[in-house]
Amino acid sequence: MSDRVSQFLESDLLERYLMGTTSPIESQEAEYFIEKFPEVKSTYEELQENLENYAASYAVKVPKELRATILKQTKSKPQRALPILAITACMVAILFSLVAFMIYEQNQELLRDRQFTSNLLESLNDDIVSNRQMLQSVEEQFMILNSAATQKYILTGNKKARKLEAVAYVNQLEKRSYIHVASLPELPDEQVYQMWAEVDGKLVPLDILKLTKDNLVEIPYEERMASINVTIEPKGGSKVANTANEVATIIFNRENQIPDPQ
Repeated sequence: MSDRVSQFLESDLLERYLMGTTSPIESQEAEYFIEKFPEVKSTYEELQENLENYAASYAVKVPKELRATILKQTKSKPQRALPILAITACMVAILFSLVAFMIYEQNQELLRDRQFTSNLLESLNDDIVSNRQMLQSVEEQFMILNSAATQKYILTGNKKARKLEAVAYVNQLEKRSYIHVASLPELPDEQVYQMWAEVDGKLVPLDILKLTKDNLVEIPYEERMASINVTIEPKGGSKVANTANEVATIIFNRENQIPDPQ
């Protein structure tokens, strides 16, 4: 027998392990010696047998009435639905699920906020581009309207539309033309004012004449445009001018041109 085994057997560790009073580390040590060394295992089995014999010699027989009462109470006592560890595990699982759900909802909210911010930025960028284009268009209009090469003509209505007043702007270099409507008599819903350009003796249809937000409307430029005529046409406009319903005309010549202020 080795000195190590002898020291172990001389200690009270094996007896205390048998009585269940050892610490977890001491229990591991005792189990190791019992499994590793046959003499320790034999001693442990001997001690275990002696303990059982000792307990049997001092055992007191339980009365039958007491045994029956204990069995009856045991059967009538409601069993616990779940062990404490199982209940704790369920509570931890539920808590974990709630935390996971809250994290998921927060992530979804962050994703929605991110998408909203992205859409907002995209919308703002579109607005910036649109406003930039609008500003550029306004600047171009301003430059053309105030250019020395732009000719200006007053367009007034005849007796069929006495309140019709407009100013036509024609720039042959830039090939751009505008009309600014100052006032326009009302028409029935089924009729509209339509503009025409006289080109080589023929009336070419242009846009419908109407009041707008800033009353300035760009009209299609026609080469060799000699005049602008306005007629009353059915709603939607016509392809052929109804000259009988002509209400205004302006001939592009030096006599009708508005002189630039000195």
